[in-house]
Amino acid sequence: MTTILDFQNIILNLTTLLESFTALEKEKLAAVTSKNLEALNACIKKEQVEILKLRGVDKKREEAQAALGYGTLTFQEIIAKLPAAQKEEVSRLYAVLQRATAEFKAVNESVKTALDVNLHVINASLKNLGIDPETEQTTSGNNLKNKFA
Repeated sequence: MTTILDFQNIILNLTTLLESFTALEKEKLAAVTSKNLEALNACIKKEQVEILKLRGVDKKREEAQAALGYGTLTFQEIIAKLPAAQKEEVSRLYAVLQRATAEFKAVNESVKTALDVNLHVINASLKNLGIDPETEQTTSGNNLKNKFA
């Protein structure tokens, strides 16, 4: 039987995972800014493991919500339906989760910016060498243009 305590533990697990992702993003930012490809690749491998963990925790969250009768409600909608005795603790946990999410998003944006800057430098260097990454074909037929930009 799923209880609100189980749901609270899931929120804590989500927060811990987000903090782990944030630490990885900071490592990734350091790797990108120092142009350390080995460190960047190591971060990406660690990130793949964390993504699998996140999927597992999110599945548990969905199951717990369904078992508690909250289906697809948002955290705020769930909090509004809780008895007063549980509202305060779940609200506090949700606030911690929101802060962790905001920090992750901020660091993630920094990583994206650093990657964009490095890609711009690479593209400019290629153009200086007479290679246009927009049109240059690789052996697989794909062009060199960054498809993530």
